[in-house]
Amino acid sequence: MTEHAIRPSRGVDAVRHARHLRLEGIGEEGQAKLVASSVVVVGAGGLGSPVLLYLAAAGVGRLTVIDDDVVNLSNLQRQVIYRTEDVGRAKAEVARERLLELDPGLAVECHVERLNPHNALALLAGHDLVIDGTDLIPARYLIDDACALLGLPWIHASVHRFEGRLALFEPEQGASYRDLHPDPPPPGSVQACDEVGVLGAVPGVLGTMQAALAVEVLLGRGDAAKGRLTLVDVQGLETRHLRFQRLQDRETPSDLGDAQRLWEADPACHVGRHVEGSDASVGGQMFHQISSPEFLQRRAAGWSPFVLDVRSPEECAQMAAHSCGLSVPHTQVLEVMSDLPHEGDILIHCKSGMRSMMAAMLLMEAGVDGSRLYNLQDGILGWYANAPEDIRVG
Repeated sequence: MTEHAIRPSRGVDAVRHARHLRLEGIGEEGQAKLVASSVVVVGAGGLGSPVLLYLAAAGVGRLTVIDDDVVNLSNLQRQVIYRTEDVGRAKAEVARERLLELDPGLAVECHVERLNPHNALALLAGHDLVIDGTDLIPARYLIDDACALLGLPWIHASVHRFEGRLALFEPEQGASYRDLHPDPPPPGSVQACDEVGVLGAVPGVLGTMQAALAVEVLLGRGDAAKGRLTLVDVQGLETRHLRFQRLQDRETPSDLGDAQRLWEADPACHVGRHVEGSDASVGGQMFHQISSPEFLQRRAAGWSPFVLDVRSPEECAQMAAHSCGLSVPHTQVLEVMSDLPHEGDILIHCKSGMRSMMAAMLLMEAGVDGSRLYNLQDGILGWYANAPEDIRVG
């Protein structure tokens, strides 16, 4: 299902966009570029809500919303474009209404369908920029491949509990999502948002950053964001950047075959299970993912890795591993690199596997051999569930 709103031909609205016109970096010329621009947002959820609202408010002339879901009461904690009376309605249709309420002069299209390998090229074509608000990992590979074929830049973001990440990709010319994550995680290996929770403001922060970066890209800027993964810790009010490059042996896809295979392999793409998270590589350098049962089995056979706990001091006081070698919040892991062993394996854990993944990425970016690093996928919760005698409870 698709609905259109026709935008009448117009110039810059000097009253509506007065604050932009006063900005030296935008002015009337820049605002005219925004009015003439078109952006497609894939996913109208926690990330898509602020993206759509801020791009509409910024005067981006044509916006396309793609989402097959309906509003659920539990969405309202973070998906701020919806209201209680919208529960049960199609998100894309409601989002379109809100954007036209904000600026009736916009052109807004809504597609009440899920982006998939069969419709991706048709839905994304004809836009200047694609913004990822999805929560399916195969969808990110699909967007990456489709944008490479169409020659489009795209902005990715994902969230997990109190943290998020942001990146700009240019698959046709520069670094792509496949450069950052050459291999996807196994289907079902990433914890779902409804399993571990998310602070409602986190997708708001990341979505707003996506919108701000989108304006920069549409104005012909945004070079500083190229080849850079931004990690945001809202709880600790910290931001870090990791650099990545285009892989030398990567080629632009000739079709959506790889994306199709990923889509077919992951049941989440077919049953609607929402997952949010990240993968296990930076720039092609891999670190290991390991579950608690596998870790305990290998340890029983003689494996003795150095254990690095990257949770907060408060969390460690409540529950910690007897065999912990070092404890430091994940955002400060680079400050204790000299305290880590120079040889041998390092097992990194947090509560549920996401912060430890980020810590592994930071260590790899700083030069630690990724083959030595093991991220405990299910965290200390999984460890405790499988071997409670290993855990000290405060």
